[in-house]
Amino acid sequence: MAALQKIRSKGKILMIIIGLGLFAFIAESGFQSITGLTNADKQKVGEAFGETLTIQDFQNRVEQLSNIAKMQKQRAGQSDALTDQEQDQIREQVWSDFVNTSAIKHETDKAGIQVTDEDVQDALRTGQAQSLQMMAQMGFANQQTGRFDVNALQDFLKNYDKNMAQLAQSGQQAYIEQYQMLRQIWEYTEGQLRNELLKMKFYTMLGQTFISNPISAKMDFDARNTLADVEVAAVPYTMVSDKDVKVTDEDLKAAYEQYKEQFVNPTKSVDLKVLDVTVEASEKDKADLTKEVNEVRQKLEAGGDPAAVVNASKTIFPYTTLAMSKNAFSSTPDIAAALDSMGVGSVKPVYYNAQDNTINTLKLINKLQAADSVRYRMIAAVGKTPKESQTRADSILKALQGGAKFDDLAKRYNQPTDSIWMFSAQYEAPNVPDDQAKMINQINTLQPGYSVISNAQGSIVVQILERKHIETKYNVAVVKCPLQFSKDTYNAALNKMNRFLSANRTIEAITKNAPREGYIVRDVPNYAQSNQSIQEQIGGSRAKDAVRWLFDEAKAGEVSQLFECGRSNDHLLVLGVTAVNDKGYLPWDNKNVRELLTGLVKQQKKGELLMARLKGVKDMAQAKTQKGVILQMLQGQNFFSQTQLSSLAVPEPKLAGAIARTAQGQFSGAVQGAAAIYFVQVQRKVQGTEKFDAKAEMQRESGNYFQAIYQQSYYGANELLINALVLRNGDVKDNRYRF
Repeated sequence: MAALQKIRSKGKILMIIIGLGLFAFIAESGFQSITGLTNADKQKVGEAFGETLTIQDFQNRVEQLSNIAKMQKQRAGQSDALTDQEQDQIREQVWSDFVNTSAIKHETDKAGIQVTDEDVQDALRTGQAQSLQMMAQMGFANQQTGRFDVNALQDFLKNYDKNMAQLAQSGQQAYIEQYQMLRQIWEYTEGQLRNELLKMKFYTMLGQTFISNPISAKMDFDARNTLADVEVAAVPYTMVSDKDVKVTDEDLKAAYEQYKEQFVNPTKSVDLKVLDVTVEASEKDKADLTKEVNEVRQKLEAGGDPAAVVNASKTIFPYTTLAMSKNAFSSTPDIAAALDSMGVGSVKPVYYNAQDNTINTLKLINKLQAADSVRYRMIAAVGKTPKESQTRADSILKALQGGAKFDDLAKRYNQPTDSIWMFSAQYEAPNVPDDQAKMINQINTLQPGYSVISNAQGSIVVQILERKHIETKYNVAVVKCPLQFSKDTYNAALNKMNRFLSANRTIEAITKNAPREGYIVRDVPNYAQSNQSIQEQIGGSRAKDAVRWLFDEAKAGEVSQLFECGRSNDHLLVLGVTAVNDKGYLPWDNKNVRELLTGLVKQQKKGELLMARLKGVKDMAQAKTQKGVILQMLQGQNFFSQTQLSSLAVPEPKLAGAIARTAQGQFSGAVQGAAAIYFVQVQRKVQGTEKFDAKAEMQRESGNYFQAIYQQSYYGANELLINALVLRNGDVKDNRYRF
């Protein structure tokens, strides 16, 4: 009883303790859920139409597309190294593909449209899908037509494991990597093919929604089939001074309601002032580098080992013993231009090339005649050691010279019997390893027949079958050194910027005083998360830090810290946030919206003033006497013509309408267009010889409306319809700036 009483007396305390315990348990679960959600969000590159793109998926797609770009560059005879700009373009394409595909999928899911395996097989058989042409470029093509060949793809996939095993035995790592890359490219292409087929089904469905009727078709036919030759007089709005036009807030608000849909802000954005200073090399830096390159030139002239001398310099091109055609130097036209004027053993004096900002010299080591194209086949003599490989290769060569058949020996050693064409464009690059360069040089110069080629990895027996297009090839030691700023030059620019910022701490002060220091401040309106220009144009990890600050921390009126960024650490960047624009409609008094509306209203009011002044003009003779008038003859015009005067270069739909409705020999009167007041005198109108067919014209009209959207959305760069879907329904969240 006493114990019970004690529990009762402590009841409130126990309840509090139990309550706190329960709260802690619930809170811990809640925090774990929040942490889980937060971590999941951190893995999202973005969202569109409810679809999520994770960082892993994004990186995988970037890698696949990068492999395609590398192989395309290899086949073009270029280095497969991707520039920063190319990598940025690939990342942008992956994101764009994700958003556009999500938009299409969102619409087709609602309509119950899917791509089946049968659809894919049909597309492979016909080989006409756009996405398959990339595979054709990779060698999966019909030799006669050049188009994609499904049989070549099927053979590749069927024999992939067997061929990989044979390549592994041969020890040719470069070929193994290329073969693996082809498989990855096919996996990417298969996904792109499904997306392409889904998009085609979507537009087919869309095309069925465009219909016409006999009345509309007849009007369309008459407008298209009636051609007019006209004389046009135009009084441009520039004849009215800005001071004669007054724009009020009420005018701007009215115009805002009229054009409001143009000011949709689909995501949060900021208006910026950008101070971006590029650090450049000084004259002293240039003189110092010129001196260094001169020392390299002297060593080359003295007969120093090209590989040792060149590779010890600051050149961007390591020395290779590979002899290359002049096409290999297409990316460095200054080098290509120098080759013909140089003799073997000569060294070019040091020079500065402004096109790529480099200090240069070069030595022509050798010049020879070699084949551009060689057809050959080979047997890899596999051995545990290079010596064993050499012995086996000699044995194979002896057997071939004794009358043995190549195909029989190749099969005995599990080697392919097919011949291979080797083209200069496939291998010519400044970064070819010496062992590969030696093998290529030998293949290029060997005469038809059997030979053994050996390197540190082993030996192969080669049969040269055919050589074509003998051309001049050059072995060149190229010293091309980028002119870069020194540490002292950078520190001087950094200290100058820090002094300026310490004296100017506000956006207003920075904007006002920047010109005195030779700085330029740029206005960047409506900068959204999807805008990658800071990361792409400036680059570097600190540029990404600057964008993260913009969208995760910055408030209106704030100035960022100084970001030292750039891919070469050559930019000093400061951002000022003049406004933060929330998702939705930009307000009418937003600085940039206001400027746009002011221009529109001014143009409209100038038109009204001129219209009031010119509405009494009765004929073309009177129109020609107006101050500032522009005259032009337009011939063969119909209602659908892109009607404009060459001196104004502004499309004028109202002018086209005036021409269509004015009879032959008649005067139109004043027409208020987009850029001028127009007067039209119709000199001649003729009907075309085409006969009206209501059914055919209805099909034509509905097809034209569909094609106007289809071509811009599917093939065109504007992606008109897709952009509209994304803007209205996409609920796009672009977090690329965080990665």
